[in-house]
Amino acid sequence: MDDIMSLAELEFQLFKIDCREGRKQMLIPVAMLLVAGTVAVGTVPIALILIAELLVQSAGLSRAVALSIAVLIGLIVTMGIGVVGWSYIRGVARVFERSREELNRNMAWIKRTLKPPAPIESRQSQNR
Repeated sequence: MDDIMSLAELEFQLFKIDCREGRKQMLIPVAMLLVAGTVAVGTVPIALILIAELLVQSAGLSRAVALSIAVLIGLIVTMGIGVVGWSYIRGVARVFERSREELNRNMAWIKRTLKPPAPIESRQSQNR
């Protein structure tokens, strides 16, 4: 039983280490998403209006068409930044692979250890 308790303590320590590593790896993707949001809220609308005005003046488009094109450009850029941030966040889940593999090995060991021994008669029949 002491072995099982020691194993449980080691599992918990490994999980804590993986959590710390995961938190460190989350900082950059979360910061990227925050920067993307800040840029979108602060400067992108002004840039998109500028693009629309340039389309009106240089291409002779109506204001509505030019604004529609600017909105599409904004959506494409936003989706690109969001996809990159999301892909980084999805990669962070790999941090827990080590804990999961170790837990599976330890659970198999616990099952083997706690499994009652086979009866003597069945052992003798297997030896023959």
